[in-house]
Amino acid sequence: MIKHVSDTSAWVAYYRALETERSDSIFKDNFARLLLGYRSTEFARVQSNVNKWTNWTVVMRTFIIDNMIRDLISQGHTTFVNLGAGLDSRPYRMQLDSKIKWIEVDFPHLIEEKNKVLSIFNPSCDLERVALDLSKHDERIALLESLSERFETIVVLTEGVLPYLSEEEVSELSDDMMRFPSFKFWICEYFSPKSYHVLKNPKQMKVLKHTPFKFFPEVWMDFFKSRGWKLVEIKYYVDTSEQLGRATPLPAIFKLISFFMGKKWALPFRRMSGYIMWKR
Repeated sequence: MIKHVSDTSAWVAYYRALETERSDSIFKDNFARLLLGYRSTEFARVQSNVNKWTNWTVVMRTFIIDNMIRDLISQGHTTFVNLGAGLDSRPYRMQLDSKIKWIEVDFPHLIEEKNKVLSIFNPSCDLERVALDLSKHDERIALLESLSERFETIVVLTEGVLPYLSEEEVSELSDDMMRFPSFKFWICEYFSPKSYHVLKNPKQMKVLKHTPFKFFPEVWMDFFKSRGWKLVEIKYYVDTSEQLGRATPLPAIFKLISFFMGKKWALPFRRMSGYIMWKR
């Protein structure tokens, strides 16, 4: 099912649909099943422990990003650019405002699909979609330049995008945004080196054999700081999960060892992944 990087957007939508259908759901995405269409049944057939972990991370990151967006809006920021938006439905499911400008960018076939499926619904904000293969550097630069000319302050979201890019490609994307002063904030994932063995898990890699994870910088934080980004906020999945009263998929043996070794020993493992907000 995952034959192209764009197919991972259906994976994310599937887990958001599962969360929506829980009686104790922490968010509601009533558009996820609709956007999935026929693929919903296919994803249901491939449940495994790897999927359990991914399910949890998708739910946590969705909650974290939603709150980061709300916080930025409360601070007066009104322009958001979702690069690699996939089947995300935030302009519809979140109660935003008509003053919010939301721009989605993704492959032409995904944009066409979303336009068709969501045509009968009205977003809660001023929504614009751009059909663009972001790997085409010249076209990406032209888009960023155009957006920078139109808007004074832009928040960029790359949800679930960076892991599929090489270090060189992420560096290039960062440099591209740094060329234009309007790109003030960047929301993206965080992984510590301790999580790399999970991301490279053979079962995970088998599922993603056509679109493997490639972004494994030596020190995640330093990679971005050295390119001019300053840390505004980081939210870790485990901390967020426990605050919400949601069980984590950490192995039982880890929890047992943590009990005896103490919080200091467990902290690096508890903070292996999450989401970051950067400011230039």
